[in-house]
Amino acid sequence: MIHKKKIIEIYKYYYNKVTDRVRMDSDALKPYFQKTQKTILSFSLWLALVIVVVVVIMWLGQFTWKYLTNRNIFVVSPTTFSFDTPDWATNRLVSEIKNIPGLEKEYNIFGQGLTKKIAEAYEKKPFIDKVYHIKRELPNTINLRLGLRKPIAIVKRKGKGYLVDKDSVRLRDEFYEYPEKGENPVYIICNRFSKVPEHGAKWDDRSVEAGMNLLRYLKHNDIDKLLGITTIDVSNVTRRLKSGKSDIILCTETGTIIKWGCPPSCEKPNELSNYEKLQNLLSVVKEEGSTLAKMEYVDVRWKVPLGKRINVQ
Repeated sequence: MIHKKKIIEIYKYYYNKVTDRVRMDSDALKPYFQKTQKTILSFSLWLALVIVVVVVIMWLGQFTWKYLTNRNIFVVSPTTFSFDTPDWATNRLVSEIKNIPGLEKEYNIFGQGLTKKIAEAYEKKPFIDKVYHIKRELPNTINLRLGLRKPIAIVKRKGKGYLVDKDSVRLRDEFYEYPEKGENPVYIICNRFSKVPEHGAKWDDRSVEAGMNLLRYLKHNDIDKLLGITTIDVSNVTRRLKSGKSDIILCTETGTIIKWGCPPSCEKPNELSNYEKLQNLLSVVKEEGSTLAKMEYVDVRWKVPLGKRINVQ
């Protein structure tokens, strides 16, 4: 019993000693805690003040930006869009470019996604080949660089003509000046069974495709102007011709006939390539002159070109 009391007294002694020590330590740390608390409170107030100031500045900036940018001076209309107009584009085409469905009547030049919206509207139009760039120019100008489809030939079917560009896309006559001043038109005579496409659609016909491919090839080598090519007759392409007849026949300003043969797509055995035929034609031009005025016809389908001079009475 005495032993148990002694243990309790020892426990109380050490307990009191520990609690006194903790109390002393806490009293010693109390000034530090108070100082830390004041620092945190001061920092919190400072941070809150900074946040309020930033929010106010942002709000004022946004308000000021809207006030400044919403003025009439920064409003642009599609009718005032700036773009270069080629000589072969008529006023109807220019008006169409400025009044495209899908464009709004007015835009704020600072509008978000403005150039993308305008580009998407133009890319949908069949007379636009490509949108190269759309730039904003302060205070109220939109500068466009558009790739317009340009007519390079007239496809003739049953006596009627239809304007087409390099990709055989049918174009509206009223949008273009063709031929350009000082030049002659080039006609592609197609098969009478060829189906005429809608405006803005590609001519889906093998004979027209063959004629346009050849015209592009001749233009690339400046042969169309050198010889004055006026007609490319492809009405016999894809037809089973009798031996000796040419699928494609060209005609020049002087009336000379050029028998070109089959297009590369026909894959006839022993058919010369366009390059070989062109070399044959140039060899005749070298001897007879670029107009071929004295030639009734030139046949470039063979390894050695053939021809016939006009009989002079």
